[in-house]
Amino acid sequence: MKRVIFIVAFALSIMPLLAVGLFSNDTVFNYKNKTIEILDGDKDLQIIVFEINESGDTIRNELRYEAMYDDERVVEREYDNRFEISIPEVFRPKSKRARHFNSHWNGFGVGFTNLPEQTNFDGELASVVNSGTSLQYNLDIGDATCGIGISSMRIVLGMGIQFNSVHLQTNKAIEVVDYKSVITTTASGADYNTSRLHFTYLTVPLLLEYNSPGRGFSTFFINAGVVGKIKTASSSKVWYNEDGRKKKLKMPGELNIRPVSFDFIAQAGFGDFGVFATYSPLDLFMNNKGPKGNQVALGLKCYF
Repeated sequence: MKRVIFIVAFALSIMPLLAVGLFSNDTVFNYKNKTIEILDGDKDLQIIVFEINESGDTIRNELRYEAMYDDERVVEREYDNRFEISIPEVFRPKSKRARHFNSHWNGFGVGFTNLPEQTNFDGELASVVNSGTSLQYNLDIGDATCGIGISSMRIVLGMGIQFNSVHLQTNKAIEVVDYKSVITTTASGADYNTSRLHFTYLTVPLLLEYNSPGRGFSTFFINAGVVGKIKTASSSKVWYNEDGRKKKLKMPGELNIRPVSFDFIAQAGFGDFGVFATYSPLDLFMNNKGPKGNQVALGLKCYF
């Protein structure tokens, strides 16, 4: 720590020289076992400190210290190279964003979802799902990364919230009968205006991610892994007309949706935009407590 402070102090001491133009925009020099890069922009100054190996080569995945200075703020970060807590980059101007590994979990995604029986989209549950209006929303708000010795790859952990709104055909609903969730059909001519199955999870991912070299939209990424899910809420509701008035009914009873489940997930894209696909190998409902259906989703995501 003292070495880093000394190096930064030394780097800051030459800032006046940069101001008078004695150095080019980007300056790189070595001090003991460190490489110091000073990147002088039009309105900001960035200082980055890397490790140097025994052969005298700069180890790009051994980022030790980073500082960014402008007229409005000072941002400083120190790294231990193995574990890093990430704050969504959306809160920092693009010109000030770090050059370190940028994981892709934080963000907001929306996609279509369905409930096939394994891969059978003609199964009992999937056949009554309106796949064109059934959506999954993901708000992922925190992650952490762990290095594995390769600068372009990391293990990603995180947390988030997943909300699912599954629309059923207007004559179908999920109801609880004799403590089991079943698909019911309304009487002829008494169709519902809307029939929805809602369920929400807290999510915890474990991903392996690869980032290609580059910055911004030129950076390609791909990650895959598992996402643990803990159910926080579920409901089955229908909307219908009675005596010329619209009414809403929440079906009573516990829906028997699994309290704990998990998805396989894959994501890929460029920069801050990508696609995601998920598949749950477990049925949505507990064994013998509801119709069989494994949730799948495919959508787009914007990463913070």
